[in-house]
Amino acid sequence: MLAKANRLTRAQDFRQAMREGRHAHCHNMVFHQYLGNGSEPARIGFVVAKRFVKHATGRNLVKRRLRHLVRDRITEFPAGSLNVFYAKAGIAEVDYPQLENQIQILLRKMAHKQHGDRDFVSPSRSC
Repeated sequence: MLAKANRLTRAQDFRQAMREGRHAHCHNMVFHQYLGNGSEPARIGFVVAKRFVKHATGRNLVKRRLRHLVRDRITEFPAGSLNVFYAKAGIAEVDYPQLENQIQILLRKMAHKQHGDRDFVSPSRSC
């Protein structure tokens, strides 16, 4: 479970991150990040749409896995940022190590985008 200060819960914050922030994507996930003022802790939210994972138990399983993986990496998110992980089709079939790998790649891609590294070549074979 993420600490309360690190949870993204308001619909307005989800919209701001997804509309105004940068994004990076993998096969089964899109990561949106809006850089805030830096005075608050990073907040993270998860979206698993019903059209991709039909049953609530499956959606909850995916969100629990994502929360657990992100909790250990909370220091990698910029202070004050709004972060949304949006699950795409096939996310329910992805095993835990692959999910962990995708999150690492998405965080790395976003870090390179923030620093304006245009020469960065994403490891697309693994994502």
